[in-house]
Amino acid sequence: MVPLAAVFTAGFVAIGAHARASTGIGPTRAKVQSFVRRSVGPGRTVQDKFAGVIFGWAVDENGTDGFLTEVVPPSGDPYTSYVETFDQTTGKITKVVKKQNSGPSGAKELAATAIVANDVGLIEDQIDVNYQPNDKWYLMAPVTGGKVTGKWTPPPGAYFHLWDIADQQVDPNAVMATTINEHGISRPPTFQVIVGNFATSQILFTLNTPQGDGVNYPYLVAEDMGTHHAYVPAANYSSNTVFIDYDVVTGHVSNNFVAPAFSGPVSGIAIDSATHMMCTSTHSTYSIQIYNLKTKQQTFVGQVPNAGGEGQAPSSIAADPINHYFIVTQPNSLRGGSEIYVYDENGNEVEELPGFLFGDGAGIQVIPKTRTGWVPGPSFNQLQSFTY
Repeated sequence: MVPLAAVFTAGFVAIGAHARASTGIGPTRAKVQSFVRRSVGPGRTVQDKFAGVIFGWAVDENGTDGFLTEVVPPSGDPYTSYVETFDQTTGKITKVVKKQNSGPSGAKELAATAIVANDVGLIEDQIDVNYQPNDKWYLMAPVTGGKVTGKWTPPPGAYFHLWDIADQQVDPNAVMATTINEHGISRPPTFQVIVGNFATSQILFTLNTPQGDGVNYPYLVAEDMGTHHAYVPAANYSSNTVFIDYDVVTGHVSNNFVAPAFSGPVSGIAIDSATHMMCTSTHSTYSIQIYNLKTKQQTFVGQVPNAGGEGQAPSSIAADPINHYFIVTQPNSLRGGSEIYVYDENGNEVEELPGFLFGDGAGIQVIPKTRTGWVPGPSFNQLQSFTY
């Protein structure tokens, strides 16, 4: 799933599949093995239609369609937003679905937000009122239909903002990381987890954080589809990283899942629902961490390759529940440009994929059945496919 906060903004090394999990700094590396007749690394690109800046994108992980929004001109007011669909197999724009002018003050902007179950696309109409969000949402159900089919009605709350949606395209009931700002700028926003169905506008749960836990930007959420528990990284009174555990079937919330000391604030998160393993990234230690969700224990922590500090920290993560990999982005590598790393769930580095150029928190989506994925770049008006 592409983090919603990010809408603004070739070679490989293969190793063996099994090795000892490590809790020391530095990834475990095993004997190098090549994959026969399989090319990995950057692939085709999608170029938006009007050479504007892409502000939001998503792909259908169960099909070949995707959609994006671009803004033309790239800077200055007024501007025009476009919603466009594309074909993942050809990289071609297939239709301009919607066009919207910003107005003279630049107060309105369309942003492709996500594709959820049943190929339902969510488009945010970002409307600023006195520097606070007063957004609306449109639906494309399905995206392959190439047209806006309705609206999503968000839950009540002043200045509601949708930050992240747990990455899964199976269950129509989606888990969202959201905030409301009832008191304007005088108090911090209130964080909530919303469980609901976009297609029907049904809200099943509005869940708050336990007292004493603080959820700070980036607001992230990931769901284990095997147990229907969602996890939000936060911090407790002792400044330890805690993963707030939301049972999205019963609505029960707990905070007894605490990471080891000095794990650092979380900047990316993904879950393999088939094995109940979770991977997170941390800027402060430029490392990834792997957790067993059944035992709530950290099983691995290691710094990413080609990093000398926070400037080369990992960022967004995607899970592959078929091949049981975590795919990790590194926006700035010491080797230049951006890189993607593939880890198995013991913390072994399986592949290094150089040759990309994307920003911090830019997002990543993978299609496990074809071992392909998408990231932004290499230009501001392009999306980049890759094979791992």
